[in-house]
Amino acid sequence: MEMLIVDDEKFAVEGIYRCNDWQALGIDEVHTANHADEAREIMHDRRIDILVCDIEMPDEDGLSLVRWVKEYSPHTESLFLTCHSEFDYAKQAINLGSSDYLLKPVDGEELAGAVTRMLQAIREKEENERYTEMYRKYYSLWKKQKPRLVERFWQDLLSRRLLSFGDFLERALQDAQIDLHPDDRVLPILISIEEWNKPMDSRNQEIMEYAVKKAAEEIWLGGQPGEVITDKTGVMFAIVYDSAGGESAAASGPDSGLDRWVQTGSRFINVCREYFYCSVTCYVGKYALLQELPGLCESLKNMERDNITRTQSVLLYAPQSLQALPSAGPGEIHISEWANYMLNGDKDTMIRLIHRIVSRLEAMPNVQGKHLLTLHQDTLQIIYHFLQVKGISANHVPQFSMWASAQIRSLRHYMHWAESLVSAVMEAAFEPVERDGVIQKSIRYIHHNVEEDLSREDVAAHVGLNPAYLSRLFKKETGQNLIDFLIEAKMNRAKELLDTTGMTVSAIAQQVGYSNFSHFTKMFRKQFDVNPHEYRNVTKRMD
Repeated sequence: MEMLIVDDEKFAVEGIYRCNDWQALGIDEVHTANHADEAREIMHDRRIDILVCDIEMPDEDGLSLVRWVKEYSPHTESLFLTCHSEFDYAKQAINLGSSDYLLKPVDGEELAGAVTRMLQAIREKEENERYTEMYRKYYSLWKKQKPRLVERFWQDLLSRRLLSFGDFLERALQDAQIDLHPDDRVLPILISIEEWNKPMDSRNQEIMEYAVKKAAEEIWLGGQPGEVITDKTGVMFAIVYDSAGGESAAASGPDSGLDRWVQTGSRFINVCREYFYCSVTCYVGKYALLQELPGLCESLKNMERDNITRTQSVLLYAPQSLQALPSAGPGEIHISEWANYMLNGDKDTMIRLIHRIVSRLEAMPNVQGKHLLTLHQDTLQIIYHFLQVKGISANHVPQFSMWASAQIRSLRHYMHWAESLVSAVMEAAFEPVERDGVIQKSIRYIHHNVEEDLSREDVAAHVGLNPAYLSRLFKKETGQNLIDFLIEAKMNRAKELLDTTGMTVSAIAQQVGYSNFSHFTKMFRKQFDVNPHEYRNVTKRMD
């Protein structure tokens, strides 16, 4: 801490300088000045914490100096000295934010007390400033972190990595600072970027995907509570929180609510096409409980996977009928029947069976806890049997031990628990094989038809999948974009023809499906850093 004493009387300055052991009070250095200009020079060079200033000075009064100090050095605490006790001086001193004012001649003990109070005020102010700065810092970090916490919550919920019933879900919502209750409903909308209509590298594509995400927040949410997130598989979802009338607006069947979502989706598709150079298709779900969301989002993904004709459209979710299910007595489970559905990979039927069993038990007037216990144990038996037959360790199923040991307290808990656990074990068993089969089939098709005018849509049609879905799957499994792989295959074939035949370069371009010769040359140079003519000349010289 540093203090400055300003008084036009040299003896007064000397007296104040020597009247106390300032270091013992916490003042590290004391400066003196005999007029306002000298005081300003010192304050330009030093950080002055306490200013002790005479009010009546001939060249410039202390009040004027302190006005300057408040503007130039607002952290400085001021103490006035005066020979007069008139109220006017006191009033001006208070208006200037002075800590105190003392009458001259100054009593050393009284001055020490005033300086001690000023030091305490400075320390408290610095403590508050440090706290405020720390708060701002961590508030800023929290604001940056909160979107990650929110997105992680939705990712974990959709991938069934958290228990989605009872207190577990409520605590997870609180931890993510999401203003929802476990019984609230949300509307998921899958946003599928079908195709980029302008060539761009991976960095620019990431930027444009971010732009699409922000546009989705503005258009789909439209000021309504919700989030736009990307799940763990790279699929973008707009999740709209339920508001007044939200549930009825999303009811099945054509109504004004569904018309609103179709209009919103059409506007979003137009914005993406016009400003973000991409074709988009949107799959609108229905308002559902949070526990129902993973299954509903899977259904939207299945809609996307199976859609190979309707692009740049808004497609509405239609729940599957429960009619064509095998018959069973109320609450009865045929273990062999369920196991067969699981072993055949029919997850949708399994989930519908779970829902129907719960509906039947809920309709029974005398259902008891023992029925729920039996249902729970039989379901676990089916799942362990399935894992054993498939040769899969329970450790390979995400969060299996957590789900298997969960306490089931109601039929609704059971339904969400069984749906999540059955889905998780079936995904662990079938998805890697299915993905690998689709990717290998796509690669074989590309190599066998490399000399055709082949597009991404042709490959997707061959494997019976939506082009955007296949592209995302291909990138996840191979680390390479499907289009880049297709171009690479064509350029490798062109290089092979340059090496082994006497065909002209333009003929080779046409052979591998390029009618535009300059575009072929550009792709070849991008792949091998030389154009086709240069490549052939170099290989001839080497031969």
